[in-house]
Formats: sequence, C-alpha cells, structure tokens
Amino acid sequence: MALTGVVPCMDSEQEALLKIKEGFKDVSEPFSSWTAVEDCCNWRGVGCDNTTGHVTMLDLHSRDPSSKLLGEVSPSLLDLPYLRSLNLSLNHFQQTLIPEFICSLKYIEHLNLSNANFRGTIPSSLGNLSHLKSLDLSGNGLFYLKAENLSWVYGLSSLEVLALGGVEISNAEDWLDAVNMLPSLVELRLSFVNFTSFLKICIISTIPDWLFDIGHSLVYLNLSRCQLYGVIPDAFGNLTSLISLDLSDNNLEGPIPLTLGLFQEQGERNRSSSLRKLYLSSNGLNGSLARSLAQFSQLAVLDVAMNYMKGSIKDAHLQKFNSLRVLDLSSNRLALKVSSKWTPPFQLEAIGLRSCLLGPKFPQWLRSQKNFSAIDISNAGIVDVVPDWFWNLSSRIMYMNLSFNKLKGHVPDFSSQHQLSEQDLTGNNFSSPLPRFSANTRILLLAKNSFFGHISNLCGILSINNSLNYLDLSSNNLWGEIPDCWKYGHNLIALNLANNNLSGQIPYSMGQLIRLNTLRLENNILSGEVPLALKTCTELTALYLANNRLLGNVPTWISENLQKLKFLSLRSNSFSGNIPMQLCQLQHLNFLDLSSNNLSGAIPPCAFPSMVIALVDTNPDMSYPYMAYSDSVKLTFNSREFIRHRNFHYLFSNILDLSSNNLSGKIPTEVMSLYGLIVLNLSRNHLVGPIPPNIGEMANLEALDLSRNHLSCTMPASMTNLSFLSYLNISHNSLSGKIPLSTQLQSFSGQAFIGNPQLCGPPLSDNCSSNESFGDPHCSIEEGDDEKQSIQKQEQHDFKIPSFYLSMGLGFIVGYCGFWGSLLLNKSWRYAYFRFLGNMNDKIYVMVVVGAAKLKRKFQHQQAPK
Repeated sequence: MALTGVVPCMDSEQEALLKIKEGFKDVSEPFSSWTAVEDCCNWRGVGCDNTTGHVTMLDLHSRDPSSKLLGEVSPSLLDLPYLRSLNLSLNHFQQTLIPEFICSLKYIEHLNLSNANFRGTIPSSLGNLSHLKSLDLSGNGLFYLKAENLSWVYGLSSLEVLALGGVEISNAEDWLDAVNMLPSLVELRLSFVNFTSFLKICIISTIPDWLFDIGHSLVYLNLSRCQLYGVIPDAFGNLTSLISLDLSDNNLEGPIPLTLGLFQEQGERNRSSSLRKLYLSSNGLNGSLARSLAQFSQLAVLDVAMNYMKGSIKDAHLQKFNSLRVLDLSSNRLALKVSSKWTPPFQLEAIGLRSCLLGPKFPQWLRSQKNFSAIDISNAGIVDVVPDWFWNLSSRIMYMNLSFNKLKGHVPDFSSQHQLSEQDLTGNNFSSPLPRFSANTRILLLAKNSFFGHISNLCGILSINNSLNYLDLSSNNLWGEIPDCWKYGHNLIALNLANNNLSGQIPYSMGQLIRLNTLRLENNILSGEVPLALKTCTELTALYLANNRLLGNVPTWISENLQKLKFLSLRSNSFSGNIPMQLCQLQHLNFLDLSSNNLSGAIPPCAFPSMVIALVDTNPDMSYPYMAYSDSVKLTFNSREFIRHRNFHYLFSNILDLSSNNLSGKIPTEVMSLYGLIVLNLSRNHLVGPIPPNIGEMANLEALDLSRNHLSCTMPASMTNLSFLSYLNISHNSLSGKIPLSTQLQSFSGQAFIGNPQLCGPPLSDNCSSNESFGDPHCSIEEGDDEKQSIQKQEQHDFKIPSFYLSMGLGFIVGYCGFWGSLLLNKSWRYAYFRFLGNMNDKIYVMVVVGAAKLKRKFQHQQAPK
C-alpha cells in the first residue's frame, strides 16, 4: 500500500521513478497507478517521508506469478538518495548480475533481492551499506548466486537479518568469522546452503561444532534443506537466545537430544529454554518422542513430521503445553492414546496427525479446538461416524484432510464456509448427495466414497472469479449428465470424474479449461463424439476417455493441438476408421491405449521420441499430490487381465496398446525402435508377416502380446535379448520353426505359444524332429529380410560357409595353381619367365649404379673450393 505524504513528491524523484519504470517490459499491471498527473507518493509501492516528501520506500515485489517484472534495474535508482527500503523480490531479472550501483544507496536499511533470478558473484561493495538492517539474497536459484568471500559483511554493523538461502558459500572460508562479528544479528537463514568443502576440509554436511561459536545472540536459525546429516548435537542447548530453530528437510538421524529444550548456565540448575519454535520435519530422526516431550512444554510450534519417531503419546505428556499453537506429528510411528474426556490445555491453529493412530473412535478432544485453520488426520485408523459438531468447529478452517479412514455420516453444506479452500475426503465411506461448496474452494478431493446423485452442484463452485484448481470426484456413485457450466474454469488444472455412472455427451464448455493438465472421464457411460472444443485445452498432458460409448474417428486435432500430451487412453469405446498418421507428431507421448475399438487399416509407422527412451520421471504437474491416481494398470491379454500394482512413478510408464481392433498389414519396424516401451500389446487384430527381426532391441519390454493375429515365419533369434520379459503371448498365429533358446523364453508355459502348428521346441511338446519339417515354405526373403533368412537357415542346417568367403577362397586357389602350373608344365614359358626376371634385375642394377655415380660427382663439385 502506498504511503501518502503530506508534502508532495519531489519532481526529480518522480522523474527518476518513471525512468525506473521504463527499464521493465510489459508494466501495465504493477505500474497502473504510476501516472504523471498523480503525486508519486500515492503510487503503488512507493512510500515517502511525510515531512520532506523524499521517497524512502520502493516496493516492486511481484504479487503473483503473472505480474512478475521483466527487465533490468535502472541506474536512476541513485536519484532516490534518501531511499531506506528497496524490495525487488519475486521478479525475473533474467539471470543478470546484482547491479553494483545498488551498493551506493548509503541510507538503505532494508534490501530484499530474493527470488528475483539474479546470478553471479555477490558484489563485495554491499559492505558499504552501514545502515543495513536486513539483507535477503535467498531464492535466486540453487547456487546461482555465489560469494567468493564474506569479508564485506564486517561493514554491516547494524545487520539484524541475513538470508543467504541457496547462495553458494562453500568457497567463502571467512564466512563464519564474518557472521560471528555481526553484533546485532538476530536472524540467520541458510536454507539450501551447501557446507561442502568448508575450510577446504571435506565436511560433507554434518552439523559442525563451530556453528555454536557464532555468538549466543542468534534468535532465529534456519538450516533447512542444507543436506545436513548425522545426529543433532547436544550443543544446541547452549544457544541461549534461540527462539526459532529450523532443521527440516535434511538427513539428520538419531533421537532428539534432551538438551534441545534446555540450556545450562555454570553454577545454576537447568532452566527453561527460550526456544519457542522447533522444526525437525523430513529427516530420519528416531527414538521415543514421549521421552523428549517433557523438555518442550514451552514450545508454541512443534513439527517433527515425516521421521521415524515411535511410541504412544498420552494426555499426560501434553498437559503442560499451554502455549502450543502448531502440532505436527504426521507420518511417524506414533499413537495418540488420550482419554475421551481429555481437554487439552492449548488451542491449536494447525493440527497435523497424518498416519498417527487416533482411532478407531473419532477423537473427542478435537471438540475443544475452536481456532484451527488447518487439520490433517488422514490415514489415522478412524472407523466411526463424523459427529455433527466437527463440521462447524472453526470458522477459520482453510485446510481439511480426513482422507483414507473409514469415516461415515452425512457431509453438510459448505457453501457458506468461504475460508475453506482445500478439502480432502478421499477414501472413506461417506454416503450422501454431493454437498455444495464455496466458490473459494481451490482443491476438492472426494474420490473413493459413496456420494450419489447428480453433480449439478458443481456449478456453484464454478461461478465467475472462482479459485478451483483441482477437482476429483472419481470412484463414487454419481449419475446424470455432466453439467455444461465450465465457462469460468480457467484455473482448473486437474479434473477427475472417472469411475462413476455419468452419461450424455462431454460438455462443449470444457473447451474453456485452458489451463487443464489432466482430464479423466474414463469408466462412465458417456456417448457421442469427442467435442472439437477440447482442442483449445492445449496444456493437456493426460487425456483418459476409456470405457465409455464414444464414437467417430480418432480426432486428428489431438495431435495438431495437444502437443504436450503424454498419456492418451481411448480404449473400450466405439471409435472407427484408421489410426491417424498425425499421432506420430506427439513428441512427448508415453502412454497410448486405443484398444477395444473398431479401428482398421495399418498401424502407422510412428517412432514416438518419448517411447524411445526409458521413462525415468513423471510429469510433476500430472496431479495434485493428494489425488488418488494409484489405481492398477489393467491391460487385457488373451482373455485374462495383466494387472500391475505399481506406484505413481511406474503407473504411467511407456505403454502401447492397440489390441482388439481390426488392424491389418505388417508390424512396422518403427514400432521395434521404441526401446523404452514397457508394454506392447497388438493382440486380436489381423496383422500378417513376420515378427520384425529387431524386436530384441526393445530391451526394457516387460509384457508382449502378439496373440490372435496371422503372423508367420520363425520367431526372431533376437527375442532371446528380452531379458526383462515377464509376460509373453504369441499364441494363435502361423509362426513356424524352432523357438529360440533362452532362459527367459523357456520360462513361459506352452500356453504362450499354442495355436502355431508349425512351431516347435521347448516349452512345447514338439521337439523339432529332423524327420519332420517345421519350416514355413511360404516364408521367402521377400517376406523377411536377408539377415533374418540367414539366421533361419543357420538354425536349421547347422553351420554353413557364406558364399562370399567360399568364392574368394576358390578364386585364390584357381589363380595360384593356374599360374604356377602352367610354368611347371611348359618348358619354353618357364625359360622366358625367368629370362624376363633376369633382364629386369640387370636393368634395375645399372640404373642404381649410374644414379649413384651422378650424385657422387655432383656432391664433389659442390664441395670444391672456389
């Protein structure tokens, strides 16, 4: 908010501000109030001294990602000589250096250059800013900013807050001494700092002892995400002024030291620590938490989530925590065993008890908590009806996660709870019509329950200026048509309505979901064609429409407009026509399932680039972390289901499934170049010709089904290279010859090969008898290739010398014997030949002697004195 000055803005400083504005591109939104007719002290982000009118504050930080400033910092900043506060954070300065002229703002007290995409060496002239009280250089990319030394810090005698998160200081050998000499420092933030090679010693990331020598005046210490490991030293108890300690997101292990909640003074007994906030989440800490709790009764924040703490927490352990406001014990091995009549002495603002054992009864002590804004009691073993009083406990509730319990009861109307923006009720037994929700809802996850009825209530969330980002109503008993009210869903990123009984056509207004990343409508009763309007959803990476009643051709605009698509599933519908060649243009496609339709024609020779390499990562934007996308992958293989229970990482692997259609022609060799494929299913079509000989190059293949086609000729020997194959079915074709020998192929039962009368060898009972022909006389070189035919002949006829080497050897023998044989048998030829050799020898000798004599005379002539 701009600070209105009594004295108007100085003309020179207003002109300087306008020049600063000119240094940025596309400045319409953040500088909308910066007009020449308006006093600059009233401009957004500008603050002035009420008495002098000088500009003392300039706050240009970005308020949201869409309004980031792009450009350069203008030197006109120096024309604001009385500037005391400068905030350029959360902008995009295109990895430029921190301007040296900023170090000439001699009266500056607060400088914030965090998260602004600066890079390079921090200018040492920052040490000239003797009035500086806070300096924040954090968040400019991991190690993009670096400090060769920190000797310049000595000049910052007034500095109270220093934030160097993400700054590379491993070469700054003097940084410890420099920080230790700051007399006013009360807050030091070093998150994402790498302590490797400190003092040129390989201290990879244990918490070093010297940390406790940097002065007892530290009030806030943040060492989160610093790659620290080892145990937490007892010496933390000696930091007697410490109020907040953050060691989260490291690799620390061992128990929480008992001294962390106490400090000792020589000659006195232990006294209560000044520590009020303790963050130890996301480490490997273990041991009994109950044993440590007695030392932390003074805490307002206790966060030990995502560790390996164990034991039972009883009401007696928490009885002295009168000041506690934030409690997060999530994802440990803890059980909260308190009396049903227990009334806690604290009022929590945030409750994190995910994966702690709270059940089977719904925790009654929550009834006393009236002020919490966030609660997570997911996966807590609660098997009970949610009491009515819980839904109206706190008017401040913003985040609610009750997922993966076995909760029952009626879910009320939330339309009046405007603060509630994130709600996850996934994986329970709630059975009621779909409730109403506020238009302020950002994340709504109701999957895997028994909600029933129409979903027209969704239109209340999707009103103008709504905030909805993630919506998951999958795996319920919802029915009726999908309402056509997605006009204002511009912020929606993931939409999952799968596994219901929804009918009708896909609404045309879904084309307004321009930021949509994931659309899942599979396993419903949807009909009609895929609406052309979806082509405007250009951010889609996952489109699942399987198991519906959709018809028409596979839309060509999918490949033309949805260029970011990674996962496409249209299986079990009524699509017809050819598979469009345009699908080959999908450069990022990893998962293609067009099975169980009425598709015809040849398989396009697509070499999808993303299927050529093994999939090692998934799209981080595929879904909200809490969304239930861990369902099994089900691919039909020969009247049975090949089911892989995988985690999210493997679920969306490289898969190509074109089975159960009317496809014809040969298998394109381009398909065999998809080396990263995990599953290939071309079964139940009308494919002909041989199996491509280069199939063995698909080294990552785990499941292969080519059954119930008209494939012929022998099995390629390269199939022995498929060492990861765990499912194989090539039955009911016209394959012939011997099954190649390998540990992998012979591990399958004969059922994988039956229905090929001319196929023989283990594991089939036909042993390829030499008296019986198992070759296919119709397989010629034209049907395969030269390499394949030579392999086939070599397998059937032992070892045979290639004709090239045979003719070369024969030619040598004939030539050799013909020449010397003629000389031996004809006397006159023999005499003439040796006479010719003698004459040639004499001529060569004479030429050498004459040439040597000439050179000798020439040399003597040159040496003669003149």
